[in-house]
Order: sequence, then C-alpha cells, then structure tokens
Amino acid sequence: MIVSAAFLLLFALGMLIGQFSGKMGLFHAAKPTMAAAGMPTNGNVQSTPQPAESEAASSASSSTASSAEKEAVPAYQAMYPHLYAGTLEPSAPVKKKTVYLTFDDGPSNLTVPLLNVLDTYHVKATFFVIGRTDRQSVEAIKEIVNRGHAIGVHSYTHQYKQIYASPAAFLDDFAKMHDLIENTTGVDTKIYRYAGGSVNGYNKSTARDIIAEMNRRRYVYYDWNVDSGDAETGATAKSIYREVINGVHRHSDSVVLFHNTKFKASTLNDMSKIIKTLQSQGYSFEKLDPSVDSVSYRFNNIP
Repeated sequence: MIVSAAFLLLFALGMLIGQFSGKMGLFHAAKPTMAAAGMPTNGNVQSTPQPAESEAASSASSSTASSAEKEAVPAYQAMYPHLYAGTLEPSAPVKKKTVYLTFDDGPSNLTVPLLNVLDTYHVKATFFVIGRTDRQSVEAIKEIVNRGHAIGVHSYTHQYKQIYASPAAFLDDFAKMHDLIENTTGVDTKIYRYAGGSVNGYNKSTARDIIAEMNRRRYVYYDWNVDSGDAETGATAKSIYREVINGVHRHSDSVVLFHNTKFKASTLNDMSKIIKTLQSQGYSFEKLDPSVDSVSYRFNNIP
C-alpha cells in the first residue's frame, strides 16, 4: 500500500511538471523576435530604410546630378590654353574729338602706301588683319608694327559660314590668326574685330556663346560707330570723304571703319584729305588698345 501510494504521488507530480513546461513552450513561441518586428539588429545586416530615409536619399541623388550639370563646362573652353589676354587694363576716359582710324582686311599691296600717308600727318591707326602669308603681306604686317600702329585679329579665313559655325570653329580661326601675328611681329595682341561686325547674318545662333567665351579669355573687340562706306558698291573718294566727315561730326569720339584690300584705292587716295580736314577742325587721332572702352562702339547688348 505504501509503494502504491508513493507511485501515485510521483505520477501526479510528473503530470504537473509536464503541464507547466507546455505553457512555457507556448509563451516562447508567441514572443516576437526583434528581426521579425523590423527592429535593428547587430552585425552586418542592414535594416530596410524607412520612407523618409528613401526620400532623403533620392533628393540627395537628384541634387548631386543637378550640381554636376551646372558644373559641366563646354569642351571648347579647354581649347588653346595659351589664348588668354590676362588682366584687363582699366578703361581710360576717351577725350572728346578723338578719332580712331581702323582698317580691315589687309594686308595688301596698298598697306605700305597707306602707312606712308599716315606717317606724313603723324597719325597712328589700327589694323585688323587677315591670314595672308605671301612675302609682301608678311612684310606689310611687320611694317604696321614697326611704324607704331596697333594690330589686331580680324579673321584668318574671313569665311563667315566657317568661322561662325560654332565657338570651337571661331577659336580655331582666331588662334591661327593670332599666332600668325605673334610669330611675324612678336605682338601678343589683345584686341580683335569680328568679321562682318559682332552682329551679322551668319552668327545669330552662335554670337552670344562666342562673345562670352572671348570675354572669358579677356580679349577686347571693337565694332565701329562711323562707316566710311568704302565697301559699298559704287563707293568713290567723294562719297567716302562725305560719309566719314559727317559721321565723325555726329559723335564726340569715333571709331571709323575703312578697308585695306587691293581694291580700295579710293580709300587710300582720300585719306590725306580726310585727315587734314579733321585735324583742321581740332580732332586728334589715336590707335586702339585694350584700355579704350569698347562699349560705345558695339553693335549688340551682349556684355
């Protein structure tokens, strides 16, 4: 009887322990893990970004892309690294009744005869030259500088469609002419004149970018406010004289456009009369340099 009672007591105790263990198992099974609840875990496992984090990452990526676009520069800015004019000289005030005689499209067989006329009246002028490399032209370019006149880039080819096709095309042409002047005369010129002027029928889509690039490189360009008309069909010494004198009278200071090709004998023949008339009226003649403010003589409103 004692053994049977002991056996029954042990059996009941075992049942109680089994029931308690089963409840504990249910408790552990129902308890959520940290990973299942989306909580951060230790180690190399990365948690899934929350919506706010995803939006911030997307915004940062867009901002970086936008900054990269803004920082991108045109490839032509890296062309011809030697073509930089350096620090611009401060603009000096121009005296009233100052005349700047300028001659485009030379040199030619008429360049030296024109220089002789200018020497006679002790007048200095400015020559915007094109790319001619024959012996006579090279000597004429040297004479321009040797006699104390200013020289600037006009164009090497003077082919409007070609040079105004793009900023890169313009730089190709400018560099070739600039180097020809420097190699021939030793002058690292800082001034230039656009073929056809800064506004013409060939550069409507490219003028802004070309001018901006040349300004960035610190070169100074000059248009004109008095046109002699010597490039017009039927121009004569008489008409050239009239256009110049009347034009100069309309301004306190003037940049006068002439041409110095082999076809401009009328310009050469009339130069003495033009100079003498203006000198008698109290006008003085100067040559252009980067310190002469070019704004008054520009055709456009592009800075």
